[in-house]
Amino acid sequence: MKTRVDIERIIRLWEEMAEINKLNLTDIEFYENGKKIEIKEKAVADWKYTGLNNIDFIMSETYRINGLEKENNSNN
Repeated sequence: MKTRVDIERIIRLWEEMAEINKLNLTDIEFYENGKKIEIKEKAVADWKYTGLNNIDFIMSETYRINGLEKENNSNN
């Protein structure tokens, strides 16, 4: 069985991602499961020089690795 994918949907998603990537990373409040994610300034500062975009910051889970996990590990 083939899966239908509308070209208009791909274009709409691509445009939405482009808008997110145009934003300054420090001006974005990210939410996961309806809860605001606190991201360490160091994670954002380290990301600045990677040459990658805001979507990559989330998809690579860098926000979690450099921020939340280090914070949680220091509390143990």
